Amino acid sequence: MSVVSKRNAAVIGSLLLLCSLGFGGWTPLTSGTPAALNSICFPTGTLVGYAVGSDPAGGGAIIKTTDGGTTWNPQNSGVLNGLNSVDFTDDNNGYAVGNMGTAIRTTDGGANWTRMSVGVSDKLNRVQFPENGQTGYIGLRPQAGGGKVLKTVDGGSSWAPQTVGFPMNTSISVGMATDLIGVCVGFGGMLYGTTDGWGSNASQGAQTIVDLSAAAFSSADPNRGYLIGNDSTGGVIRYTATGGLSLWDSCRTWVVTTLNGVYMADSMFGYVCGSDGNILVSADKRDFWRTTTGVTAAMTGLCFPNGADTGYACGGNGTILKTTDKGIPWIPGVAEGKAPVVTRAGIRVLSNPSRHGIALHSDADVRVSVFDAAGRVVTSRAATKGLNFLPLPTGAYFVKAGAQTARAVVTD
Repeated sequence: MSVVSKRNAAVIGSLLLLCSLGFGGWTPLTSGTPAALNSICFPTGTLVGYAVGSDPAGGGAIIKTTDGGTTWNPQNSGVLNGLNSVDFTDDNNGYAVGNMGTAIRTTDGGANWTRMSVGVSDKLNRVQFPENGQTGYIGLRPQAGGGKVLKTVDGGSSWAPQTVGFPMNTSISVGMATDLIGVCVGFGGMLYGTTDGWGSNASQGAQTIVDLSAAAFSSADPNRGYLIGNDSTGGVIRYTATGGLSLWDSCRTWVVTTLNGVYMADSMFGYVCGSDGNILVSADKRDFWRTTTGVTAAMTGLCFPNGADTGYACGGNGTILKTTDKGIPWIPGVAEGKAPVVTRAGIRVLSNPSRHGIALHSDADVRVSVFDAAGRVVTSRAATKGLNFLPLPTGAYFVKAGAQTARAVVTD
């Protein structure tokens, strides 16, 4: 073996050894329930949170934590139908909705839940109080078809139906950016938007005919939002930077059989979750990468309190996950500054494999080198603090930052 070959073999061996180390991302929490959890909410921070779903008998399940998810305690929902969505305006005042027109509320942090009269027996899929005030919305699927949103302006004491779209449409859910601006989504690419709290509505261009199931906007920038939907080929994601005033753009994403939930942590990071333990993240608006969850249960709900790094996800079989790094696998690196100063940086590979190149997020300026499978340097460049994208052809690579290395696979 030549000297060069020996050197390349040594490099590859070292890289493979380093790449065998575990990555960060999402950590499972003990929920103490076998319920299928459909929605999770941390209203004011990262300590007090609620999750709702369906217990094994199909009844409404509610659990609460006051210590950031370390321990969860069951609450008595008082309802026999499963719950699909939960939203709290503060740590004490909250709302949950579910199957067969089930709607309940609490004013004491879940110690007591009481029924709300919403006037329908439809499947209620989403409850949302966009600005944590008295105005709230419920997105639903009408049994008889048609598009509909329920609205309250008195904190849930009364709800009134708002007609959306045309009779041939069938709604599924609602996603509000503010108390006045939002969208209603449904079957066959149904997408209608409002700017006056559903006093009026207009069709928007989702550029898809799949069944749209959910929508979410950034509280930091209400113009930014995502739609998710599903058809026989898998999940579909659409993006807007104009609040839906222009056509919603397609997003490139890891193939997931079914997408269930969508959330925007801040003005940059968007998340979707779905079948087989998948949680995907986007930091560049139109490309989603898979994060590391370590579970196979269907994931259905997401929450990043106050846009912080800390986030939570929930799903089947009582699954609850927590991240403290936005769910992005973390690789410690060393920024190559002028001696004797050494700045430590966090380098996060946003997905593995990824499409058309390698996406990195760096907590500081750092030099990154990329090796191919033969140990040859294919690129070496300074990565700036924040999001970096290294366009590369299809293949297997090793990314080196300082003394640390990770493996990355690029697909077309």
